[in-house]
Amino acid sequence: MNAREAALNALCEVDEGKNLKNALGKIFEKDDLREEDRHLANELAFGTLRHHEEIDQIIRETFNGDFLSLDPVLKNVLRIAVYQYLFFDRIPIYAIVNEAVNFGRTIKEKSLINAVLRGVIRNKRVQALREPHAWVLRKILDAYPLDGEKIIESFKIRPTPYIRINLLKGTIEEAEEKLKDSGLEYKKANWFPEFKSVNHLSLVINNPLMKQGYISVHDEAQGLICHLVDPKPGETIVDLCSAPGSKATYMAELMKNEGRIIAVEVNSSRLKMVVENALRLGITIIRPVIADGRKYYIENVDKVLVDSPCTNSGVIAKRPEVKDRVNPKVVKRLARLQYELINNAAELLKPGGSIIYSTCSILPQEDEEVVELFLRDHPNFELEPARDFTELGDQYLKILPCDYHTDGIFAARMKRLR
Repeated sequence: MNAREAALNALCEVDEGKNLKNALGKIFEKDDLREEDRHLANELAFGTLRHHEEIDQIIRETFNGDFLSLDPVLKNVLRIAVYQYLFFDRIPIYAIVNEAVNFGRTIKEKSLINAVLRGVIRNKRVQALREPHAWVLRKILDAYPLDGEKIIESFKIRPTPYIRINLLKGTIEEAEEKLKDSGLEYKKANWFPEFKSVNHLSLVINNPLMKQGYISVHDEAQGLICHLVDPKPGETIVDLCSAPGSKATYMAELMKNEGRIIAVEVNSSRLKMVVENALRLGITIIRPVIADGRKYYIENVDKVLVDSPCTNSGVIAKRPEVKDRVNPKVVKRLARLQYELINNAAELLKPGGSIIYSTCSILPQEDEEVVELFLRDHPNFELEPARDFTELGDQYLKILPCDYHTDGIFAARMKRLR
């Protein structure tokens, strides 16, 4: 299997409802692709899915018939080829067409692929960007009249991967030397010295420093949320939706591995990821609990982090399938779940304790509106301005995906008064 076959198979699985990252991961497990082929497969699959709306529109202008009813394999062959044509200047046009035609299983399919692609190539006008049709993208434009187009454009760019140095394993300078010795190239991140940006996560995952617990994969904006929590050594903190454990482990590192973090997760296999990450990093203060975050109970904790399930509208660059799966019903269902999680978190706190609510959504219906409803219903809580804990915060902490080459995130901190 080569990179294009891997990308094609993964996209066909997405059509069946699979997660693209998981689909590629399973393909890579079964087939021993070279590192450069994995990079290319990732770029082709994620890039094609990020741009699929405009790609489909381009193909429909040339395709004679109902493109969406075409065989899924042929649809994705054409999509990948058009993506390469529009965004891969280094590949000759004839090579793109020939590679795509080779995926045809019959003479008729080969002729169809050839005809459609040559029609696309002749029609340069269709390369112009079009207004998005996906509901979630329209909602983003509505919510951010000044930044909406910039946000949507950022979803089309390959995300910047970040790593986090384990503060328990030594100094940042010592870790930087280890990174250099291991051949892993990195750059300074935006805010914190323990975060670094890298070129490709595949090089990190297979690096011995990862397996030995010196580094973790962690987006820096997600790390900002942990600073809003402001974890202190000796505190008891509940991480109510903990998997895969990036925030729990980072908080433990900031706490110098002193205190207690209760990692709550409803799914046992996902909770296992938290445990494995803690073991890898040498963290001993994380206590795993299998429970529904809406029903879990413990008394008198200092802080509760509710990193809630959401639409992932702030990370569409990483999760391009979101564009087709988010609709008003999904948002309404998630907003109800988010409120229920915060509502239960309120019962766990001692007076003076704080809830930190966060999402990787940038839709107000999952962010500000959920917080405002909770505060209306709970007069014994008040909003703690995020600017008191992070330099980038105001009343809330919000990072748009177009601002710093990070995830788009939202977070709010609310204090129990009595």
